[in-house]
Amino acid sequence: MSGIVAVAMVVVPLACWGMSLYKLRDLARDPGNRPLRALCVALWSITLALTVQPVGPWLDQRLGVLDVARLTGNCLTLVCVTAGQAFHLYMTGTDAATERRVRRRWVLLAVAVATMIVLFVRTPPAADLADPRVLSRDYYAEPFDAPFLYVYLAYLGWSLAQMAILANRYARIAHRPLLRFGLRLITVAAVSGLLYAAGKLVAVVAGVFRPGLVPAVDSLVILCFTTSILLALIGSTIPSWGPRVGLDRLWAWAGALRDYYRLHPLWRRIHAVLPQIALLPPPSGLRGFLSVARDASLRRVRITVEILDGYAGLRPWMSAEVAAAARQVAREQGLPVEEQAVVVEAAVIGAALRARRQGGSAVAPGDPAVEVPFHDPEAGDGDLGAADQVTWLARVARALATPTVEMIIARAAPPVGLGTPGPAGRP
Repeated sequence: MSGIVAVAMVVVPLACWGMSLYKLRDLARDPGNRPLRALCVALWSITLALTVQPVGPWLDQRLGVLDVARLTGNCLTLVCVTAGQAFHLYMTGTDAATERRVRRRWVLLAVAVATMIVLFVRTPPAADLADPRVLSRDYYAEPFDAPFLYVYLAYLGWSLAQMAILANRYARIAHRPLLRFGLRLITVAAVSGLLYAAGKLVAVVAGVFRPGLVPAVDSLVILCFTTSILLALIGSTIPSWGPRVGLDRLWAWAGALRDYYRLHPLWRRIHAVLPQIALLPPPSGLRGFLSVARDASLRRVRITVEILDGYAGLRPWMSAEVAAAARQVAREQGLPVEEQAVVVEAAVIGAALRARRQGGSAVAPGDPAVEVPFHDPEAGDGDLGAADQVTWLARVARALATPTVEMIIARAAPPVGLGTPGPAGRP
């Protein structure tokens, strides 16, 4: 653990310096960009906080005040998390309401920093600068306890919780994959930061009751701190440098490959009954995987089209009676409206596949056929876009394997007219 911590303490500050300089160049090109200004403040404040930390004993001796470096680093860390909140708020707009929310956070920061400084000045130092423990730096390895520390941890915990909420909220509505990924990393970074704050409190308690645990707790605290900074650093900057190194293309390829294999279970069920939907022999084995991976985007389009062709071929076997039964079961289970539609579509497709495979029709006399795929209730009256359609079909594929849908299909009326096509005739 100590080796990992030592490496992190070197790598993270260097990464912070590099990214801070990189974003400063971007700010010079676009000085009016408020989110970018807030991001630069966050990056530079945490960079300076990390730079102060290793030279803290030297700085204390130079300034003649014990723990002034600790106070400085903690204040800079609070500036970082406040600027991080401003960055997330500015991402949604720069109107007057957003400005007021950002201004309130800077006022809270000023109050917290002023309180910390007053408490620091009014609290007698824990040791003299000439104390052998201070000169040997053993003092800096001991659990630190001072009144201003609790103000620091309280404000830090509140700010990190706010950042986690904001980043997670905006990740759900972000359209750019790298931006969404970056916001997810920031959410994880905020959670890791909260663990750091909790660890600092545990270290203080351990120093009083279980001194032997202090080294292990300190190592975990430092690891959580550096992990939080590194993840936040990557998450906040990856939308700008990611496309330059090809991460957007890699992400698109990985997404296409993932979508293909999410759709494959549904395609396989339909292909087993309607093999004519396949334009090419289905891929199998390592060679098949490599062929899919080589043209993942094209394969995703093809498998989607083939599934919809299968839907068209199964239409005479799609029963409104099965749909009604499925909808009733979904409502009884208290599923959300959107999930109810997924269950209904999966049940209709599963029953149609069973009926078609057995040579009859799932549509009873007088029972109208059902048109699928259904629309996403959140998407309005228009057709689903290509990406939404893939997501929808993947959810149907997953629902087909659930006990609920299997139960609905098993309860469906047995196929009628075995060996006879349904009312609409065979495709």
